[in-house]
Amino acid sequence: MLIRMSNINQNNMSHDDLPRSGSVIYNFHFQNESSKKDTLKKWRKLNKYLVIPLYRIKLLPVLGFGKIFLLLKTKGWKSGKIRRTPLEYRLYKNEVIIFAARGENATWVKNIRAHPNEVEVVIGFHTFKPRVEFVSELRSKLKIMKWYIKKYRKAAKMLFGWDPQKDDLKTTNFEKLANLIAIILLHKN
Repeated sequence: MLIRMSNINQNNMSHDDLPRSGSVIYNFHFQNESSKKDTLKKWRKLNKYLVIPLYRIKLLPVLGFGKIFLLLKTKGWKSGKIRRTPLEYRLYKNEVIIFAARGENATWVKNIRAHPNEVEVVIGFHTFKPRVEFVSELRSKLKIMKWYIKKYRKAAKMLFGWDPQKDDLKTTNFEKLANLIAIILLHKN
């Protein structure tokens, strides 16, 4: 069962619910439209003029950023042009996993959905064409999110609003969060 963003009211969220105010996912889903657009505009400029050029000339991998950031190449769902998006990734059971904070509204997610066979991944100095798998089952999403929190507490704080001093994996409600984000596995063929 999917909960649409418009059905989730930030006033109905308790402290035990994720995402929390100030986190990336919360900001993308609960800020006003003007703030969301400003945030996206800043990220696009940073990626276009700094991250992507540095990745292309192989400088970011040399500096170690290839260990946490990949460059996702997709074909535009509207334009058909090649698009490059830097994303944080992690290895989950020897598979590349990425989270879409904007869920199905992320342009790169729409690109993958429209052209799954046109996806290419650059990690460090290695390039591959993955088999794309969208994790859609709620139980699988919850398992992955809990794994992420256990392994990457600081990143989980920034992305979800996880508070390692106050939160408990057993009592925190992850369902609203799971319905807001998209989780994608990129299998190396």
